[in-house]
Amino acid sequence: MYFVNKEELSRKLTYLRQLTNDYASSKENHYAFERVAHMLIEASVDIGNMIIDAFILRDPGNYKDVIDILELEGAISKSTQTHLHQTIDVRKRFVHLYDTLHVEEIEPIFDEAIPYYRQFIDEVIHFLENENVPVTAFGKGARAE
Repeated sequence: MYFVNKEELSRKLTYLRQLTNDYASSKENHYAFERVAHMLIEASVDIGNMIIDAFILRDPGNYKDVIDILELEGAISKSTQTHLHQTIDVRKRFVHLYDTLHVEEIEPIFDEAIPYYRQFIDEVIHFLENENVPVTAFGKGARAE
C-alpha cells in the first residue's frame, strides 16, 4: 500500500496552477517575475517528490532527477520533462546569483515553458487518477480510504 497526503498534494497542484495563471502579469515587475518563476520550479519538484515518495520510486539525487523519475515512470511526457529541465537550469541564478540576474535572458525560457507547467499539472493528475495502485491519504483530520 502506498501513502500520499492527497490534501497537501492537491494544495500544491492548485498553487502551481495559480502560478501559471499569474505568470503573465508577474512580468510587469521583475521581482514578481523572479518569485513566480522560481516557485514554478520549487512547486513542481515538491509535487514530484511527493509522488516519488508515495509510490516508493527510486531516490532522486537532484531537482532534474525528480523530473527524470516522473518521466521514466510515465507520470509526465518527454516534452514536459525537457521544458521543465530548461527552467531548472535557471534555479541556481534565482537562489545564488540573484544580484546579477538578467530577467530579459531568463524570461523567454519561462515563456516557452509555461504551457508545459500546465501540462505537468494535467499529466500528474491523470497519472494519479489512472495508477492501478491504491493510494491512502493520511493528513490532518484525514482517514484512511
